[in-house]
Amino acid sequence: MKATEIIGTFFLLFLMMALPSCEGRSGYLDEGQQNTVALLTDVEWLVVYADYGLGNEQTFEDETTVYSFGKDAKGWTAVGSLKDPSVKKYVRSFQWSFTTGNYTVIYTAGNSTDGYRLIQKLTPTEMWLQWSAQDPVLYPNQTTTLYKLKTRKRQ
Repeated sequence: MKATEIIGTFFLLFLMMALPSCEGRSGYLDEGQQNTVALLTDVEWLVVYADYGLGNEQTFEDETTVYSFGKDAKGWTAVGSLKDPSVKKYVRSFQWSFTTGNYTVIYTAGNSTDGYRLIQKLTPTEMWLQWSAQDPVLYPNQTTTLYKLKTRKRQ
């Protein structure tokens, strides 16, 4: 066999293996991942309930924590109000990313927001997160805090 035939054969084998893996892909994110990003971003998330464990629960009536996740993997958190959307004190920025392929664990870093948030429920109006200091997939039996949040259109 000539060198050009060998190269051509390898190239053909490469194409035969590579092309099927591209089938059905329209971008970097699959439909489920795109849906999670769409639900998470472009709104403000307001904490309405927290369960710190051992019966230590808190319901928020007005002053609360507000989170905003941007599609550019940047976000911010602030002390805000459930009643007045213009109130945002002590705004802190953070970076965020997903740590799992199914987009159920969010890692945030920066300005005292470090930690992992396991998404237990995510709808257009509410999100339930389980916060932990370490990745809950790798360390499932750690101390956690459950947060329930509701959405508000971004101001």
